[in-house]
Formats: sequence, C-alpha cells, structure tokens
Amino acid sequence: MPTQKAYKTGSTAPEPSAPGVLRLISMRFCPFAHRTRLVLAAKGIDYETVNVCTKNKPEWFFAINPLAKVPTLQHDGKVVYESLVCNEYLDRVFPGRKLLPEEPLEKARIGMLQAIWDAKILPNYMKTKRTEGKERQDAFKAFKEVLSFLEKSLTDSGKLFFGGDQPGFLDYSIWPFVERFETTLHGDLKLPQAEFPKVLAWKTAMFERPEVKTCMFDTATYTSVSADYDPDFGLGA
Repeated sequence: MPTQKAYKTGSTAPEPSAPGVLRLISMRFCPFAHRTRLVLAAKGIDYETVNVCTKNKPEWFFAINPLAKVPTLQHDGKVVYESLVCNEYLDRVFPGRKLLPEEPLEKARIGMLQAIWDAKILPNYMKTKRTEGKERQDAFKAFKEVLSFLEKSLTDSGKLFFGGDQPGFLDYSIWPFVERFETTLHGDLKLPQAEFPKVLAWKTAMFERPEVKTCMFDTATYTSVSADYDPDFGLGA
C-alpha cells in the first residue's frame, strides 16, 4: 500500500524488497505514476510503494532509473520505467483481465488514439491552464477540436469505454489527466453536453469504477498541489 513518506536528496535508499514482491517507485500526485497505480488496482496486483520527491530526487534513484522519473517498477531484480511501458509489462506478465487488445488493428487503434492524446489533446489542455483571455479561449477551442477524435471513437464503437465494456489500456492512460481536468474545465470552459455526450458519459462511468476510487484524490487536493507539480506533471513519464 502507498505510504506518505517520500525519499528526498540525501536520503538513504530503502531496503530491497522481499523476493517475489513487486515494488512501485512513485510520487503520490504524479499522473504518470497514477496511470500505473490504476493498472495495478484494475488487475488486482499486490505491490509495495516507495514514494520519492521528484523535485529533490534521491541520489540512489538514478542508480535504478537513469532518468529518475516515476513510475518505476522493480520486480525480481528487473527494472521497468516509463508509464506506458510499465503498464504493458504489467498487462503481459501478470494474470487477470487483459487491458491491451491482442488483435493487431485494434491494438493499433488504441496506440493512435494515445498518440493524438499525447501530441494534441493534452498540450492544448495545458494551454488552458497557463494562459488567459483570448489565448485561453483559443486553446480551449483547439482542445475541443482534437477531443472530438475521442468522442468519435466512442460513438463508432458503441461502447462505454475505450476498452469496450470495461476500461482498458487507453482508459487508464488518459484518466489521471481527465481527473485533474476537474480543477480547470468548468464555467466558461465546461465541455458542452451536446458536443461530447460520449466523453462525458465515459467520464461519469470512470468516476464510479472501484479502481478509480481507490487511486483518486479530490479536486481540492489537486488544486492545492497544482502549482508545485502541474508544470511538468510531477516529473514523471
């Protein structure tokens, strides 16, 4: 289970985990680490957490991951890092519900939607947080234009989630950021129900998922930490 302690610069490295124990090196408020916590919860994987301070990284972390970014997994002497790589590793290695489709074209579709999210949707969302006035409104307009790709995907599939009848790999990779949207996308930046009925229904359904409830923080918490961690999302990846 996650702990409140966060190792900082100058700290002594934690003892190695016991044989067979999966360790997640994380930061509590990082959405990239949040991605992997969601997959761990969804698949029912037991693990232990070591939290690090990503603004004052402990020196020993660089010996484990040369990028010293969260999430990082340690598993039976192996190290895996980068959130999407971690999540695919967990999906392939551990039993339980499979989150990535086996069919090549469907897997490619998920990857392409992820690419749109990374290249277009998330950057435009970040502009709405960092700009004001007309620039902010223009960023929100661009955000809605590219978010329409996700709306169309859900409409075409006829499913509630991107993974089908249950959340899958893409649902968990984008959810941490959508959860944080609650701190910004309201009032004049609220998504119109008429334009995004599928995305908004998806968001409502995701909030009800037990794995989401297990990993989430409330809006007040995100608002209080956003100034420290949102500029680079907690130095995760």
